[in-house]
Amino acid sequence: MKVFKQCLATAAVMLASSVALAQSEATIPASMQGTYSVSFQITSDASNAANAPVADGATADLVIGPGGALCIAEYVLANPVLENDNPYEAIWSAPALNVKLALSDIQSGDFNELNVMTTSGTFLGQFSGQKSSNDTTCASLGTSPADISSIADVFKMAEQAYSQYFPADQVNNTFEVIDGYIARSYPSTGIYIGIKDGTVYVLGGEFGDTPVTVGSVANTLAQLQAEISGEPVTPVEEPTVDIPAGDYELTISGTVTAVVFGTSTTTPFSLKIDSIEAPSSSDLDALEDEVKKALADADGVDVSTFSNFTVSEVSVTDSRVFFRAEFSATTVSSGVTVNQSYNLTYEYTKK
Repeated sequence: MKVFKQCLATAAVMLASSVALAQSEATIPASMQGTYSVSFQITSDASNAANAPVADGATADLVIGPGGALCIAEYVLANPVLENDNPYEAIWSAPALNVKLALSDIQSGDFNELNVMTTSGTFLGQFSGQKSSNDTTCASLGTSPADISSIADVFKMAEQAYSQYFPADQVNNTFEVIDGYIARSYPSTGIYIGIKDGTVYVLGGEFGDTPVTVGSVANTLAQLQAEISGEPVTPVEEPTVDIPAGDYELTISGTVTAVVFGTSTTTPFSLKIDSIEAPSSSDLDALEDEVKKALADADGVDVSTFSNFTVSEVSVTDSRVFFRAEFSATTVSSGVTVNQSYNLTYEYTKK
């Protein structure tokens, strides 16, 4: 997935209707978190039953997670609200599915049911059942959806800052789980945003068929906020960390912007090295050397002209090293000077 800063234009994200219900943030009691075995009872109104999202009697595991997360089937929902000051129900809206889900009773902390309605409020049926465990792991995700509100903000701000890549005409806090990623597709552009283990990726369209790392959720939000506000990104302190020894696979992804005769062109950049040692430390100078070493044999790249390095978003675990490198380069081809700007992510995965 490519770098939001260069490759991900602004269209205000609006509510679906100018006449919105009075809403405020809903808080789900911690006692309600866990897994519920539920079944669906469809409305007795035959004219509305045809619009129900599932069949009468269908069963499912419903997971209420921390921070207002709700998992059901292959969906994760975020940011529940109270509507019209009703303190008993937390409402999740899924406009892409044309439904709203209403959980009660958040006032008492006892699970009564999850009502299913159209986005306009027509009752379609309800899920009812019993709590089976306190586990908040979403089966399709393989983990509990941590910090779901920040994850939702990534999608919302990306859609606001880069609407040409991520077009959306309304606020949408419902996400699909695809191969373990909390994800959303944008069919008109063929692009996906996916978030997994606290890291943001993009895939498809001009970003290619392999997930490209954007960065951590926190760093991506900082970058998007800077893009929207026009303020500079808050600098990331230069970290010093120990990096585990061993054999790594390195994936370099991002973009290269070339300026020739005043004309700017941005193209994808991707390179994979099957066997390489990870950096021995993450001080700034060492990472600059790693950038040059990894690109030394790449076609059309002259590492001797690299300058203006910025290294950020350094992340280290027992099996993965990640950082972003931004730098400039100048090449001369057939007497023509080409000024280039690189924005690349380096991801070392231990073999």
